[in-house]
Amino acid sequence: MLSQKEIRSIVELECARLGIEDWEVVYSSGSSVSAGMVNDELTEFTSSSDQTLSLRVICQGREGTAVSEKTDENTVRRLVSLAFDNCCVKEPDPAFRPAVTEKGKAYPEKNSPSSYTASAAQLKAKLREVQSELFAADRRVSQGSESEAAAISSTSFTENSRGVSLSDSFSSCYISSSVIVRDKDEVKSAWLIREGDLSSLSMLPVVRKALDKLHPESVRSGERKIIFCPECFNMFLSAFSSAFSGKTACLGLSPYKDRVGKPVASSAVTLIDDPLYPGYTVQKTFDGDGEATYTKEVISDGILKTLLYNRQWAQKEGTVTTANAAASLSGSAISPYSFYIRPSDLSLDELLAMAGEGLYITSMKGFHAGANPVSGDFSIESSGFIISGGKLGPAAQGFTVAGNFFSMLENITAVADDLEFDVTLSQTRAGSPSILVSSLSVAGEA
Repeated sequence: MLSQKEIRSIVELECARLGIEDWEVVYSSGSSVSAGMVNDELTEFTSSSDQTLSLRVICQGREGTAVSEKTDENTVRRLVSLAFDNCCVKEPDPAFRPAVTEKGKAYPEKNSPSSYTASAAQLKAKLREVQSELFAADRRVSQGSESEAAAISSTSFTENSRGVSLSDSFSSCYISSSVIVRDKDEVKSAWLIREGDLSSLSMLPVVRKALDKLHPESVRSGERKIIFCPECFNMFLSAFSSAFSGKTACLGLSPYKDRVGKPVASSAVTLIDDPLYPGYTVQKTFDGDGEATYTKEVISDGILKTLLYNRQWAQKEGTVTTANAAASLSGSAISPYSFYIRPSDLSLDELLAMAGEGLYITSMKGFHAGANPVSGDFSIESSGFIISGGKLGPAAQGFTVAGNFFSMLENITAVADDLEFDVTLSQTRAGSPSILVSSLSVAGEA
């Protein structure tokens, strides 16, 4: 593979030869090793690697792109020619002035911990340890319970004609466990995933999650106060995050166009986008456009403060980029970073007391089919616990929760202090504490 410096040199010479005014190269590579174990048998072991080199060129008000999975000298030269050809046939967009990032911008410093790594032998040893602990935790843990562990790493860099030269890398590990418990004829399961230093990660809480689902009661249909656990509300944030994209709003696919400065949620909601969330291994100091990232409140005490933009869509909307460009060929992708609701100082017990009666939802499935990211409507099969007298009661299952995400934000009564993030090991993840919603429709027993 060519070095970052060598790729820059080849692109620079070829672009000069073709009369290309500006150019930008984005490179990314990743590798992973993973293993899986069912019961006490190692059933899977894989390793993989990939790389992508993309080039954007600008000539006479037009831009062209090209991409390759190879990085040898001939391929890089060919990539420049392909991008130039695409540039020549493309019609200029009057609403977009193609540009690349200027040198001289100040970029923030990462504050992430040391990277986490693990060898294949360490992955296998951790899986044996975890599986042994899971089966020893309770006699009701059943055959078929399984775990998977992986170590991943990623490297990327950006070079452009204006002297910008940026690079980034990270590595981390995760482990997930799926536990099956049996009590007489009843079977329940639960899943848990955690990331970080494998040696310090315990998966025993997944056993309690599964056992707590035993002996559930049915729920009657009607309007209910609902508390979503962090894991469940993270699913909402992931499913509906596109609504906060400036591109989505501009295209009329979000209700938030022309809503900046206006209330869109209850005063209990502050939604933050943080590329440098403390302790997260995948922090980003620059975006896919090479712009310096920064932390921003998208919603502040219920008021919409900003949408998320890359350079292209910020230009089209007459505003400034929020440095949320995701590296892509078209340059039009926009994505958040650590996208989370700010926690309060209320405990979950206090949230339960505020609810009085209702449902505490700990599991939801079918978001791909049950949630419409444009309209905001959702209808999701759920399970959890009955809230009675301000305390958690028996497990509950076999009901569906329905509503509208955008309306639900306005009906959030309170948030707790138990902020948790989902595990993606990528620059985009969602985070939330437990969330109390004043009323949602529940379909259970008639």
